[in-house]
Amino acid sequence: MNRNQVTIGFLFGMVCALGLALLVQNGAALPAAHAQTAGGGAGMFAVTGSGTQGQSRDVLFIVDPASTRLMVYEFKDGTLTLSAVRNIEFEMRFQEYSARGKTQNPSVGSMREESEKQKPPK
Repeated sequence: MNRNQVTIGFLFGMVCALGLALLVQNGAALPAAHAQTAGGGAGMFAVTGSGTQGQSRDVLFIVDPASTRLMVYEFKDGTLTLSAVRNIEFEMRFQEYSARGKTQNPSVGSMREESEKQKPPK
């Protein structure tokens, strides 16, 4: 596996984890993911899930909004290992991002334009 694949895989996992975390915070029911906040709802929160098929591992994502850090742990064969820590401050500033020059469909800009069209006049 080359470095680009690992980087893309990590970023994809990060996006999925943050998306799941947002869903969990908004009260959506997710069958294979569990989240818990520390300190009565303020501060860090964690999302767990199964690893990809055939890897027989579980993954724990911990997000600290105060420091904008994402930590990824893997649990496999009874061992918990820190896989990665990343400051996501700058990623969170993006409105839109596509790896390798691919475009997102629909783009954030076109979604914004469409929502502006649907706003009732003031």
